[in-house]
Amino acid sequence: MDAEDVAQIAESLRQVLSAQPEGTRRALGEFGWRDLLADEPKVAVSTLFTLAGELLTPGSMVDAVLLHAANSASLADDARVVLPPPGRHVPLSRSVDGQTVAVEGFVQPGDGGIVVPCLDARGEYALVVCDPLRLRPGAPLDETAGWARVSATAPILSFVSDWTTPHGDGGAAWGDMVAAGRRALAHELVGIGSTMLSMTVEHVSERVQFHRPLGSFQAVKHQLADVHLWQEIAVLSADAAWEDCSPQSAALAKAAAIRFTRSARASCQQLLGGMGFTWEHDFHRYLRRALTLEPLLGGAPDLHGELGAAVRSGKVGQALIAL
Repeated sequence: MDAEDVAQIAESLRQVLSAQPEGTRRALGEFGWRDLLADEPKVAVSTLFTLAGELLTPGSMVDAVLLHAANSASLADDARVVLPPPGRHVPLSRSVDGQTVAVEGFVQPGDGGIVVPCLDARGEYALVVCDPLRLRPGAPLDETAGWARVSATAPILSFVSDWTTPHGDGGAAWGDMVAAGRRALAHELVGIGSTMLSMTVEHVSERVQFHRPLGSFQAVKHQLADVHLWQEIAVLSADAAWEDCSPQSAALAKAAAIRFTRSARASCQQLLGGMGFTWEHDFHRYLRRALTLEPLLGGAPDLHGELGAAVRSGKVGQALIAL
């Protein structure tokens, strides 16, 4: 698929998401996005999630990406995958007695079954399906993102037996799912940070102090240049993660995206001045979405720890080390 085709798909997706912001899943189903995900996963994920970050679309399709990476015919398209809570990069729960599972994490609300990656009674990786669970009350940081906290012990409806790798390694299969989710979140964070940067550049270009545009001052230029530098690194890392689709490159992509949004959150809010702290300006919406997504499937400390361990063990090549 050439660049012109990708651009046309991105524009079509933009129109779909803008026209039906409250019915994202239904609109994407009518668009045929899942078919695109099966045929061209890089195009499907990079275009949709970058736009999701730019437009702040309600809800998330991260669980659809995880289910696609699971490569299991027994999982329904409308199933929701529970993600681990912040600070946890291992499977989220442990089977208590082979019949129930202790669920702790974040999930997108829905009527479909709940897919829970966990450790079974023998300490081996497993993927189980439960009925929809009761969500914990309390408003999330970003209500429009759709993520809700779940904490419950639920009966297991079924074990997913066809999701492991050809060698029967459920741990590697769960690693592939996490890597796919991290690539998607990296693209979404890039979209969020890029929008923060764009609105700030527009502001400092129009705002005048001492009869000069605010953007003409050297201190402002330096801060924006620093944010732009991390933007370039995040974009390149997100694209490079598709070259080998390894867990290490996906971790690097998300770590770089987090570094970009953190830089944008700090510098752009300062340069927006008092407007950046008001409810009337859109900046706070992007800030809250970034803070919501950054910890999902591993925050910066978790990712840096994983990458450091991979470097020490020799799992990372010289090209990735340079990045």
